[in-house]
Amino acid sequence: MKDQTELRGGVHGLAALLSDHAQEIENRWLRRVSQELNRHGLTETELRDSIPDYIQGLAQSLRRHNGTPITERGVEAWAGTAQKHAVTRIRLGFDIDEVLREFLILRAVIIEVLGEHAELTIHQCETVNILIGGALRACVKSYVDSRDFEARKEQAKHIGFITHELRNPLSVAMTAASQIRKQGLPDQGRQNDLLNRNLKRLDALIEEALLAQQLEVHAVESHPVEVRLGAIVVEAVKAADEASKEKGVEFEVTYDPDIMLHVDPKLAVSAVQNIVDNAAKFTDHGRVLMEVEDAPAEIVIHVFDECDGLSPEELRTIFEPFKRGHSGKAGTGLGLSIARMAVEAHGKTIHAESTGSKGCHFWFALPKAAH
Repeated sequence: MKDQTELRGGVHGLAALLSDHAQEIENRWLRRVSQELNRHGLTETELRDSIPDYIQGLAQSLRRHNGTPITERGVEAWAGTAQKHAVTRIRLGFDIDEVLREFLILRAVIIEVLGEHAELTIHQCETVNILIGGALRACVKSYVDSRDFEARKEQAKHIGFITHELRNPLSVAMTAASQIRKQGLPDQGRQNDLLNRNLKRLDALIEEALLAQQLEVHAVESHPVEVRLGAIVVEAVKAADEASKEKGVEFEVTYDPDIMLHVDPKLAVSAVQNIVDNAAKFTDHGRVLMEVEDAPAEIVIHVFDECDGLSPEELRTIFEPFKRGHSGKAGTGLGLSIARMAVEAHGKTIHAESTGSKGCHFWFALPKAAH
C-alpha cells in the first residue's frame, strides 16, 4: 500500500497531466462522441458544451487540500456545470443512455491520452475511475431533475392557458350574476347568493391551480419588502374566521401586529392563509388556534387544529401537490403544497405533526425585517 505522501504526489501528478493535455482530451472525446452518438447531426460547439470546463474542474479539484474525499471530487468538479449541461442535452434531444455514454467515453479518453504521455500508476487509473464515477452519479441526477423541471414548465404553460381561457367566461358569469342579484325579486336572494358564492369559489380554485404551477416551476419570484405582520394576518385569516363561525368552531389568533417582516406580501399571505384555511376546513368541532412566536431574526407561526389527525404516512406526503388526508372532504389538494412553496421561497421550512387520532400542529417561519 502507498503511503499518504506518495498518494498525494500521485494525485498532483494526475492534476498536472489533466491540465497539460486538456485540449487533446477534449478533441479526442469530441471525435469519439461524434462517431458514436451524433445521431442528432449536432455541431462540435453543441457537443462540446460543458466538457472543457469539467476537465479543468477535475484538475483543480485534485489540487485542492480541503479534506474532500476523492470519491466526492468528481461530483464537486461537475457541480458547477451539471445543470447547464443537463438542460442543453435535454434541449438537443439526448436521452439518459446517451448522456451516460458520453461520460464513459470521456473516462476512456482521459486514461488513454494520459497513458500516452506518462506511465500511469494503478492508483491514478483508479482515481480517474472514481472521479468520473462521481460525475456519472451527479450527471444522472441533474439530467433527471432538469428533465422533470422542463416537463413541469411545459405543464405549467398548458395550465396557464387553460386557466386564462376559463377566466374569461367566469368573469362574464360573475358580472351577469351581479346584475341578476341587483334586479332579482326578494325570494331569489338565496339562489343569487349561492350562485355568487360558487362563482367566487371557482375563481379561487383557478387562481390556486395557477399559483401552484407557477411556484412549482419557480415562475413566481419573491420580492420581499418590509411589512407589518398585522397587514399579512388580517388578510390571511379572513376566510378561515368566517368558515369557523359558520360551523360554530372557535377561531383564535394571538400575535403582535406591529412586528415588522421582510417578506413578499403576496406569498406570505398565501402561506398563512392556506394553513389556517386547511385547519378551519378540517376542524368540525372544537377550536383552531394560531399563535406567533417572536424570535430574534424570524417569526414562527404555529397553527393548531382539532381535525381527525394524520397518520405518519400522510404526514410524510402532506405538503406534496394533490396529496390529501383521509377525511374525504372536497378540495384540490394544493393548499398545503402552495403554503410549503411560498414558505420555501423565503428560504424557510414548514413542518407538521399529529398524534394520529386527534388534531394537527403546523408551523413555519418567516423572516423579520433587520433592525
